[in-house]
Amino acid sequence: MRNLLLPLFLIPWLANGQSIHYSPGTLYTGLGAYSHQFTQSFSFLANQAALGNISKTSAGVYTEQKYGLKALSLFMATAAMPVGRGGVGIAMQYAGFNDFNESQAGLAYGKNLGKVSLGIQCNYNMMHVAGYGNDAAIGFEVGSQWQVSSTLITGFHIANPVGGHFRNHYQEKLAAVYQFGAGYEVSAQLLLSAELTKEENQPVNVQAGLQYILVPDRLFVRTGITTATTSPYIGVGWQWKNCRADACVRFHPQLGLTPGLLLLFYGKQKTEP
Repeated sequence: MRNLLLPLFLIPWLANGQSIHYSPGTLYTGLGAYSHQFTQSFSFLANQAALGNISKTSAGVYTEQKYGLKALSLFMATAAMPVGRGGVGIAMQYAGFNDFNESQAGLAYGKNLGKVSLGIQCNYNMMHVAGYGNDAAIGFEVGSQWQVSSTLITGFHIANPVGGHFRNHYQEKLAAVYQFGAGYEVSAQLLLSAELTKEENQPVNVQAGLQYILVPDRLFVRTGITTATTSPYIGVGWQWKNCRADACVRFHPQLGLTPGLLLLFYGKQKTEP
């Protein structure tokens, strides 16, 4: 039955002018991108300029099962390393199942210029559709951040503003995405963050969240909401030495729960010149 329904599922993708949606994986993992002390290896996916402010090497994996369906599973892996007054990051993502899946490999660089940080990322996007074969497209992202004060960071992030067409189906393209974000470090234990997102062919979406450290260097909680689907999320994390584990869940009012798991590993603190 699944194979019989697959062609109907793909009709929107095969129609002229359709665009491939932006990755949803940064809703939970990207929290902390507009910050100094709350950043980690996933932060640059929300804004590549965050690589300009990373202070230690980190790597991590994240997985979620959207609405509890195996066919809608998402897997992500990232690594970020400080280099001079900047940093480099690599990322890999896979979403879907055997008959239909999308994947992405990305390489990013960010530079700290003082009060301003800039970043760029190049992505190789792949798609597999049973019966139609494979296709691929190259996309890019740019980001900037401004240190407004010692506790407030704002910035812009743009993905695929031009181009991004697929090789075999040139009428299909990667979605253009425009974001404005801000993060306010209320204290060493509390971060407030918000992003305003306009994705091509989609309504404006606001993502707002906070991270609060309950026990310094040990226990913290993250919570927030995305207005596009009125979906709140919450996660609890535990850090032990150089390892961290998060369990999170997102709730959709009609489709139910999306559970997720995040694992992070940290290296040594960067030595300041």
